[in-house]
Amino acid sequence: MTPLHKKIIALRQKQLTYTQIIKVLNCSRSTVSYALRKRTRMLAKQNNANMPVHYKRIQNKIYTFKNPTTRKTPTPLWYLNPTPRQISKSISTKAHTFQRKMAFNYKDVYKKYGDQFSCALTGRPLKFNEPQTYEYDHIMPHSRGGDNSLSNLQILCPEANQAKGMMTDEEFKDLCKEVIIHAGYKIYKPLDM
Repeated sequence: MTPLHKKIIALRQKQLTYTQIIKVLNCSRSTVSYALRKRTRMLAKQNNANMPVHYKRIQNKIYTFKNPTTRKTPTPLWYLNPTPRQISKSISTKAHTFQRKMAFNYKDVYKKYGDQFSCALTGRPLKFNEPQTYEYDHIMPHSRGGDNSLSNLQILCPEANQAKGMMTDEEFKDLCKEVIIHAGYKIYKPLDM
């Protein structure tokens, strides 16, 4: 039972009408009915069970669009002035999250990339000791059979990594080209001189 349903039930126990509950809580009549009537809940479950899967996916997309949640957690204050121990712990956590079994650690990543490097997709300059500015990414996505090895690791800025999702680098570049062309720009690759 959701907190909203608990509030609806509490207001109904105070003898408020459906219309009064709707005004107090600024919710729909169907929400009030769902919270108060067992029959409405049963009918909703039956309708949901009979609904084709693709309709459920569409409804889920609409729901998440109407009710966005922030995926990012707030940046911890220690990120502003981290200690060396906090930096190494954050970098180790990134390495551990990237792989399920520890095949490499942050020292191995440091050997491969060094103090300063650039985002593999955008070219933004990144620093190893500022882990909040980058994320680890699978070059060949895990969902496509990519492994968790150091050779399948690339470092991206968070925005590029989130945009890339489960695409390969080439698929992501092709998508970016589509977006740019759709926006009215022309793309060309200069000849090497």
